[in-house]
Amino acid sequence: MDTHGHFAETMMGLHAVLEEQFFAHQRALLDRDFVRAAAYLADYRDRLFRHMQDEEELVLPRYDAAGGNKTDAPLKLFLGEHTKMREFVADFGVRLRALAQRADDRGLLELFDREATYKNLVLHHDLRERNHLYPFMAKGLSGAEQEEMLSALRWQGG
Repeated sequence: MDTHGHFAETMMGLHAVLEEQFFAHQRALLDRDFVRAAAYLADYRDRLFRHMQDEEELVLPRYDAAGGNKTDAPLKLFLGEHTKMREFVADFGVRLRALAQRADDRGLLELFDREATYKNLVLHHDLRERNHLYPFMAKGLSGAEQEEMLSALRWQGG
């Protein structure tokens, strides 16, 4: 496999794991199993935050150094989305704790509505990374540099 494909495939594979974890959280919400939903959300949050930290400390500085900030997808765009994603996930935890103490249909539907908005943000963020960030990085780094970056990831999907 070419290094371009390997780098992007590996990074997007991490996104697929995150998506499945969030889906498990939402299935538990549908069952009104707020304890299980909270556990899945906590796991999702931990994995997501480690992945974003890896991107912010390993990928984005190299993206900036390679001229990525001068493209249609500047660094501040990725960092701003990460900030919004962290805020959403923290809010979900607050709302879920309230539901666990006193479940009500309105609160549950409001949580699903917020999560729908979040999922739209994540969809656009993932597309930006899939179509721009990861291919840009794969083209700008040698195969050895890509492998070095991938091996330095703190969260590798497990």
